[in-house]
Amino acid sequence: MVWLKSNWRWTSLNLFAVSTLVVVVTQGSADGNNLNTFDPMLESGKWAIRFLLTCLTMTPLNTYFGWSGGIKLRKSAGLWVFGFASLHILLYIREAKLDWLSISMPLYLALGLVGISILSALAATSNRWAMKRLGKNWKRLHRLVYLAGIAVVTHSMLAMTMSKKISIRDPQAQSELKVYVAVLAVLLVVRIPLVRQLLMQIPTLLQRHRKSDLKVGIIGMPDGAADLWPKIHGRESSVSLRPTFIIPNEMPNPSERNNFTNPPRRINSLSDSYVDNPDVKILPEEEAGVQ
Repeated sequence: MVWLKSNWRWTSLNLFAVSTLVVVVTQGSADGNNLNTFDPMLESGKWAIRFLLTCLTMTPLNTYFGWSGGIKLRKSAGLWVFGFASLHILLYIREAKLDWLSISMPLYLALGLVGISILSALAATSNRWAMKRLGKNWKRLHRLVYLAGIAVVTHSMLAMTMSKKISIRDPQAQSELKVYVAVLAVLLVVRIPLVRQLLMQIPTLLQRHRKSDLKVGIIGMPDGAADLWPKIHGRESSVSLRPTFIIPNEMPNPSERNNFTNPPRRINSLSDSYVDNPDVKILPEEEAGVQ
């Protein structure tokens, strides 16, 4: 239960992929005369592209948004790319039989073979043993996934224009493919080192812009009003914070104990005549404030 709680994203991804694979294999028909169901060969190729884009999205999510949970899903998504691409080419071989081995091989088919070859190499080395054996070359090898993405998408675009079957079985495939091409272009551009450095500096530039805009600060007053104070840059405020009343720190002399009950002299607000005049009455709130 603890393992399932910590790996629920990985479990959800694989369960979704398994259910999708079952639907593609069991549902639909390759018969061109039946237009009510989808083509398994076409759908398997589309799901291969979808999982490929999902795999390529995990690294930018970690780099730019700090979502490290996507790194754990990258390997599983990449393996499912290989799985759906293998199903796609197997269904094509079953339909075309041995005609695809002819000398006049179309360009889109050659690009498809290049893509499946790269995906096969990446799937075979997606383990710790291969990582230790290849060392630094392992990372260089797995960077070929970008080339595989370009080859697969180009294969789909050419197949769309050269095959009338795809347009008949799936009229929305062309619009959907344009979205995939745009997403792949963005995922490849954000991996360019110069672009990555510029994008990483955007949050810092925004913070500096906000600080430059806040030239004054609003300080709430006790009576509910507000006062605007200028921003202080390394200087002391010119506003005096001296107390209105001064309470002596030392005890009075014995000779002055009789006058200790009298309130201390108030400065800055009352004159000396006000304190020395015995006829002047001190308000209770002022006396309480002094005490």
